[in-house]
Amino acid sequence: MTDRPIVLDADFDSGSLDVAGSRVEGNIVHLAGRDNFSPGCWKRLHFTVSNVRGRTLTFQIGDHFDTDRDRLNHHQMVYSEDGGRWRHFDYNQRDAPEAVYSFRNRGPFTGDRVAVAYGFPYPMSRVVAHTEKMRSSAWVSPTASSDDRLVLGMSPGGIDELDRNIAPHPLFGYQIAEADDTSPKKTVVLMSGVHPNETLANHVLEALIDWLISDTAHACALRKRARFLVYPMANPDGRFAGYNRTTVQHIDRDANRFWREDLWADMLDIATVGRALIKDTDGQVDMFIDLHCWTDTQHHVGILNKKEGYWDDPFWRAMVALEPGLESWDSGWDNPSTETFAFERLKARFCMTFELMYLPGERLANLRRIGRHMGEALYRALAAGSVDQ
Repeated sequence: MTDRPIVLDADFDSGSLDVAGSRVEGNIVHLAGRDNFSPGCWKRLHFTVSNVRGRTLTFQIGDHFDTDRDRLNHHQMVYSEDGGRWRHFDYNQRDAPEAVYSFRNRGPFTGDRVAVAYGFPYPMSRVVAHTEKMRSSAWVSPTASSDDRLVLGMSPGGIDELDRNIAPHPLFGYQIAEADDTSPKKTVVLMSGVHPNETLANHVLEALIDWLISDTAHACALRKRARFLVYPMANPDGRFAGYNRTTVQHIDRDANRFWREDLWADMLDIATVGRALIKDTDGQVDMFIDLHCWTDTQHHVGILNKKEGYWDDPFWRAMVALEPGLESWDSGWDNPSTETFAFERLKARFCMTFELMYLPGERLANLRRIGRHMGEALYRALAAGSVDQ
């Protein structure tokens, strides 16, 4: 066991912890969460703890969790000792009378520097790296709004609530399709990252995109029948800064409540993506899918309007058949969210919000499976029977 002092750090891409408000007492690490959108609560954790090899630590944080204390009852925090493989902590427990949530492992850490997070992280650097990978695909090209680097424009950057300078980041947009096939195609919009803390959604979107550019027969057939417009990170500054629901530019605004042209004038991240959507779709949107995630502990959910018949859409029926645990929740379009924007402004034939949940024991492999199944469901809805044509 080392005698060096334990050091906490969250000053990195997508880090989130009030380090100054946290403290270490022996082998207990008292954490202070931050939530710039809901003062007095916390919604996200992502930090590193150093000088811990050979130590068995207990982490504690208050149960003043944004959205509902009870959502911590079955939650499981994750950690990584190598920066790549993430595992759930062995013990995760909320003590309601003491208003404390604790998590720890049975034995000591084997690494000296350990990353800890509320859910599997997906930093902005990974968005950049995956988009760079897309540039080498024969099936990927810029949209009408993006340049040859697949960049729509730059985010505004700014100063976060910890007085850190957050540099501007690229806002990406690109198209996936069989460029040499000139037959009419459906237009499918895929996006994520509006709420920066909802990292699971990007893991699923990444798996879906990887499937779409693959050489499988169904992916090839689908690319001939549909073009996919992809916007992987609508709020890059918020993701980098470790925010919950807001942008760095406007710390008091939910980024999914300003998707309307008369509202987004000074929301530069949202306005850039929104205007690109209008230009790139050119009045044709057959399907719009925005990927998010939430803090329930039961089932992954599709939020889609029942009155419009979306619950019975061939895509959603295929998705539920492939992922029987999915639930359908009705969407009322009662606020200017991406889904409302897609229906009212883009005139999408089908639109939905896909909410991944932080399920106990969830694996990254399961999230990637959901992404692949989403691709398969799109194939069944838009291109089934066309493999041999």
